[in-house]
Amino acid sequence: MTSQLKPLLCHSQKPQVSLLATVAAFVNLDQAERGMLERVSMMLEPRDGTQVFGQGDISDAVYAIIGGDGHVRIGASHRCSKSLMVEVFHAGDIFGEIGVIDGRPRSATAVVEGRVKLVRIPGAVFLSALSRDLALADALSRSLAGRLRRTFELFQDATFERLEVRLARQLLYLADREGRDTVHGVRLTQRLRQEDLADLLGATARSIITILNAWRAAGVVLYDTERAFVTLCNPAALRAISQQAAIEFRTSGPSRTVHS
Repeated sequence: MTSQLKPLLCHSQKPQVSLLATVAAFVNLDQAERGMLERVSMMLEPRDGTQVFGQGDISDAVYAIIGGDGHVRIGASHRCSKSLMVEVFHAGDIFGEIGVIDGRPRSATAVVEGRVKLVRIPGAVFLSALSRDLALADALSRSLAGRLRRTFELFQDATFERLEVRLARQLLYLADREGRDTVHGVRLTQRLRQEDLADLLGATARSIITILNAWRAAGVVLYDTERAFVTLCNPAALRAISQQAAIEFRTSGPSRTVHS
């Protein structure tokens, strides 16, 4: 965490033993190795809106989210005031490891939204543990492979699919990760303003509003504009929308050249 962020922190102290055991990447880590990581790490409770690190900063630490009902938003901004949300991480996730591994500056900005508890692991210490512990290396490889696959899917969708299909797939992905059953349907736990959804998909807020209004009228979703909560009232309808492009492709099929 960069030095200018220190005044924004509510609290920092040495983490207690086994806090990292709640984080997926460290679950199977040797207990002694995990204890060593915790002894040299710091626990942080940043305020809502705190920038953990900025795009272009030195990659000097890996962060683990060990608690809180908030999340850390990873994204980037353009000089033309456009924004892109790359990913959202919750309790049990780690972030910031890519820059530590390749030794390059931060490729995106990390901002806290809501209440979270973080453990800041010095980069050199993390790399040392990674070189010694196969369980950590395996967990990290699987995590990065999953993110790479997810990135390719988003890139493919952005290239070939309509915005309605992309939005349906994004909502279903978030519901699968963090959805909670309610009397009205599956509610996403994180607050998502229309601008946030636009940032996730590289679209305009106006186009997102148009789609949400149509889905709301059809009973597919509920959107609480005051609290920015999205509820999926009819996930089956969203799945049908998300699969529509694939069905159209199979029906029409790729173009073929027939030789006589």
